[in-house]
Amino acid sequence: MAFKMQADFDRQEALQYRAGQRVELKQRPGVVYTIAEYDPMMVPPIWLTNDPQPRYPEELNAIPTQVMDWFRPQLRGRVQYSVCRLNDRSKEKALV
Repeated sequence: MAFKMQADFDRQEALQYRAGQRVELKQRPGVVYTIAEYDPMMVPPIWLTNDPQPRYPEELNAIPTQVMDWFRPQLRGRVQYSVCRLNDRSKEKALV
């Protein structure tokens, strides 16, 4: 039973500290690093980009990632796209 609980904890930790996740060190708040690799067989298991020393999860604060929710109408109205008109294209061709 204890082995299953430990395996579940390790799996959750691997998902939380996956490669590409942005984190900051608790010692240096405000400085953002990206996780290069999480290897559960290593002690400490987390390697950061631009940091030669591996880290323990207790030393890090995970920065939450923003998830784009395209189905919510209030967010769809905030997205701005660049305007491209056919008239603009014909003027550029005429100038070239």
